[in-house]
Amino acid sequence: MKKTATIAAFALATTLAGIAASPAATASPAQPSQAAASAANDRAVAMDGYKRHLAGEVARRLGEQQFRDALVRELTDDGQADLAALLGSVPSAKGVAEYARNANSEILKLKGVQAEESLLQIRIDPKMVERISAGEALVMATPSGDEKTVRTVVAFDAKGRSHELDAFKAPERPVLVVGLDEQKSVELAQRFVRQRLKEAGVAGIDRAVTEEPQPQAQQNAAETRPVQILDGVRNINDHEPWYKGGPEIYAWVTGLGSDGTARVDQVWMPYIQKENATYNPGQTLIEWNNFKWTSLDVVFMEHDENADLSGLARAIVEAALVASGYGQYVPLADKIIAGLPSGWTKDDDDYVDSYYNVSANSRGNIPSASNPPGMGISLDYRWV
Repeated sequence: MKKTATIAAFALATTLAGIAASPAATASPAQPSQAAASAANDRAVAMDGYKRHLAGEVARRLGEQQFRDALVRELTDDGQADLAALLGSVPSAKGVAEYARNANSEILKLKGVQAEESLLQIRIDPKMVERISAGEALVMATPSGDEKTVRTVVAFDAKGRSHELDAFKAPERPVLVVGLDEQKSVELAQRFVRQRLKEAGVAGIDRAVTEEPQPQAQQNAAETRPVQILDGVRNINDHEPWYKGGPEIYAWVTGLGSDGTARVDQVWMPYIQKENATYNPGQTLIEWNNFKWTSLDVVFMEHDENADLSGLARAIVEAALVASGYGQYVPLADKIIAGLPSGWTKDDDDYVDSYYNVSANSRGNIPSASNPPGMGISLDYRWV
């Protein structure tokens, strides 16, 4: 989900009245040490091993009518199914179901969390479900490598033969994909990061687009509050491979809270599904009453299924705590970016873009820190 961005059709202002870009605005994730890069690679190889083995097992069973019937039954509605549950529903695949459950536990450990979520999933384009057959369908595992370097992926057929597929052009034949449930992975990441922030004494909320305040006309004037609204957002050249689906974009809003302690709000943007497309969500990005500072930093990230959540949480916690020592705005985005886990070179959560010194005067198209930009946004200040 890395970007090779161009401004394309979304003009970003190069100056903004009242807003000065931070000198640190060119910050980028630090290159990992050799040891850290090696650890990230080992984690990716282990995850790939589990998923690839399961993809091979699923492919081998495509020749079984009972197994194909179970696949079609479970995938018919939305093209997604819990892999361990699906395997467990077929008597001949119960041994593989046990392997899937154990692999799921190991993958959670590799992600740095203790949880019981069943993340392993099998999915397919819903339009292809009826074409699942022993002779036509292929099965692949999502790779953990850096998407900037993945050009081809390997899929298996029912006879165990491997087929090389283009990573950015979906094949005409049906392909079953073994990977992690992106939605569950996002929810897990949100809970995990919030828990680590809470343990460190960092306050904040997690906001989705559905959790918006009522229009001003529907509220009592005494209940209104100042907010910065995300009027427009454009994810520029996401380059998402066909087997991964849409991006999972979120933002960290960081600064000193109204109680004098560090604060991080997580804002999720599930409506962003395509690259180079403009969305107008009218989503609340900043609740100014929750912050003491009158200027804040906003860092946009993109969640990926193999993220090292422990390292991700550590980066945001350590950066956020810096705010506690300052009564007025200091840049925090560069500290977050510099602290991102070394696994950003793999399929970890990707840094997309950042915005420094965002204030109530930040309105219209806002210049980003990245060059070229990874995200284009338009803001407005309102009382709601």
